[in-house]
Amino acid sequence: MGKRFVARCALCGEVRLSTREHVIPRGFYPPSKASSRIQRIVIPACGPCNNGTADDDVHLRNVISIAGTANAAVTELWDGPIRRSLRLGDGPRRAAEMMRIMTPPTERPGMFRIYPGKDARILRSVRKIVRGLSFHHGLRWPLDDDQVFCDTLRAPVPTVVLNHMTEAHAEPDIMNYRYATVTDSPGIESGWLLRFYERTVFIGMVFESAQEKRRQETIGELGRFETRLETVINGETGIPSVRD
Repeated sequence: MGKRFVARCALCGEVRLSTREHVIPRGFYPPSKASSRIQRIVIPACGPCNNGTADDDVHLRNVISIAGTANAAVTELWDGPIRRSLRLGDGPRRAAEMMRIMTPPTERPGMFRIYPGKDARILRSVRKIVRGLSFHHGLRWPLDDDQVFCDTLRAPVPTVVLNHMTEAHAEPDIMNYRYATVTDSPGIESGWLLRFYERTVFIGMVFESAQEKRRQETIGELGRFETRLETVINGETGIPSVRD
């Protein structure tokens, strides 16, 4: 356990004993990144927030590591930490959790489609990353989990949209992302695109409150916003989508 100190938790906002939490979980990085000079993104986080999604974070890593063609970082993870973890006592459970969101396509025997956006645990971990990044970049914080919407990106993003977003990364081959404040959609404060391992992309939206997110869900506005967003971004190819 890292050194503890009294601080306001970046995730829940409570003043508690905290440690430095990695916004991008350390398990997402292969061993070769240990000598990297790129600074990790860390935030102050209390014990419950720091440890509450540890199992979900491993599940997220495992799933997105098989959601597409592997880059060098993913290959290293599979040849090392992931393969070893699947041989441990809870390995069968983790493998079964991955299989639950995999479907064999009829046109390609022996292959599987995987649907990260249909797994509540995966989306919870992605929302936590958005919450941490919002603090890191000086946007609204603390954010309740219920203030954030995340899903897999299902349409290419046109370059004109990307050019209006700030680009950053936590090692380009591990996760690069873009974000922007939103001024033309009442109740929504910022938008996010997170790309893991150079191909698996999630979209995130931060609402001004959990009540506002629920209100828009209740009246169907969130669904209309998603449809409108997909219509807007269905143009020039920028960040590729996750096809599910």
